[in-house]
Amino acid sequence: MPTTWLVIGYVCAYLLIAGFFLIERFVRRGEDTKNMGRTGFDKGSTTVISVVMGVAFILVPLGPLWNALRIGPRVNLWVAVVGTLVGVAGLVIRYKAFSTLGRFFTRTLREQPGHTLVTSGIYRLVRHPGYLSDLAIFIGAALAMRNLVVVIIVLVSFIPAYVYRIHAEEQMLLDIFGCDYQDYQARSKRLLPYLW
Repeated sequence: MPTTWLVIGYVCAYLLIAGFFLIERFVRRGEDTKNMGRTGFDKGSTTVISVVMGVAFILVPLGPLWNALRIGPRVNLWVAVVGTLVGVAGLVIRYKAFSTLGRFFTRTLREQPGHTLVTSGIYRLVRHPGYLSDLAIFIGAALAMRNLVVVIIVLVSFIPAYVYRIHAEEQMLLDIFGCDYQDYQARSKRLLPYLW
């Protein structure tokens, strides 16, 4: 029988994933933002992201089963609490990124009519807050499930996938905005302020 703290962790993980979907549903505006059509800029990155998201959407909710079958060691309670807080921060970052970028926050890499370089709001701090939010939400949810195998699989799949996506997106933005984007790169970091 799972302990109360374990059940609370499960509920937190499910709420983080539900929050991700709620923001997707209610904050993403415009048909172009939902378009899954690929362009040459994409370089397969949307497919890679879709696969790792699919894995997470199956793997993380099954955390209680993994724990019941004793597949992998459990994550410390305090690490799970920190993971939950990281996931909540990810939801806030995602909301701010969607709100700031508006109709330019698309699911695939594409140039849109009237495309402008947005460097205000949360984009002053990092160039890719949407990707930062995905990482925070899903790593946080995996930690909340308190299963080390789930955490490792999420980390090992998400980090390279998002590094590849960022590389493809930065090339697209350089092609579209040229020197303006180079200047923005010089004064900002990709995901973590002051670090990377």
